[in-house]
Amino acid sequence: MTFTRTRFRRIIGIAAALAAIIIIAAYATWRSFAYASGPRISIFAPVDDASISSTTIEISGQALRASRLTLNGHQTSVDEKGDFSQTLIVFPGVNTITLTATDQFGRSVEKRVTILGTIQLPE
Repeated sequence: MTFTRTRFRRIIGIAAALAAIIIIAAYATWRSFAYASGPRISIFAPVDDASISSTTIEISGQALRASRLTLNGHQTSVDEKGDFSQTLIVFPGVNTITLTATDQFGRSVEKRVTILGTIQLPE
């Protein structure tokens, strides 16, 4: 079998096509991992089990890959990066804050933060 210029060009062409297919498949797999993992919620403030001596608190965080975010059952807005911030009333005693993120495929994740309101309301 002789190694001609035409045969060499054909081998280079096939190798280039295979390399392109492998690169495209690897990129598609890498990009699909984000969708496969579902939504994610990160809460920056307040920390869990915090004592709050104020009547209001600001909850802030980030919801990734979420098409809908609810805070204590009410839909809340997120910016284009997924960041959110909302002011809540703190009642005396234990307060539970529940965040639920749902993605475009209907998968959801829930995070809870419990805070203790230490302010005494006048009687």
